[in-house]
Amino acid sequence: MVPRHIFRAILNHSEPFALDLDKTPWRVNVRAQVIMGFVALGLGKGGLFVSTYLIAMAWLEPDRTVYAVACSVLTIVVMALGYIITFARIEAEIDPQKGVVHLTRRMPFYRSTVTTPLSSYQGILLKSKEDQDKRFTHTLVLSHPDEAPNVPLWHRHRPEPPMVEWAQYAEALETQQLQ
Repeated sequence: MVPRHIFRAILNHSEPFALDLDKTPWRVNVRAQVIMGFVALGLGKGGLFVSTYLIAMAWLEPDRTVYAVACSVLTIVVMALGYIITFARIEAEIDPQKGVVHLTRRMPFYRSTVTTPLSSYQGILLKSKEDQDKRFTHTLVLSHPDEAPNVPLWHRHRPEPPMVEWAQYAEALETQQLQ
């Protein structure tokens, strides 16, 4: 079982995205900020060079074996994190004609799809967060009583809440705006 906090982190650090209401079925694809994955992969590659050096030194000086193993393990963890960040995503498809929502969470070697009736969702929830630089990030979510099938619809950094978009999504999905 893959921890849900990985996908929560992807959503919290995602590239801006928006569900396109002009095309049905409606689809949205949420990915983490690519720069985060590139940084992790870059650190992992740098770690490979250090690990290789330490392994070579371990043959000459046996007391460096612990450093070589620790550095190699750390490098593998950082590269795996970079790989996950780069290729993991959340995909949602909302089909109003069939009245269903397909929510897929995927990452390398893992895929989970949940299909839920559109009528079981409560409404469109506006989530706003302020970071330490006083920048606001707003996310519109199709909210379900059970948090697992929540569907992210819109995500942007901007000073004002997206009141127009919030109303548009609520009207298109024939549901209410939640506080």
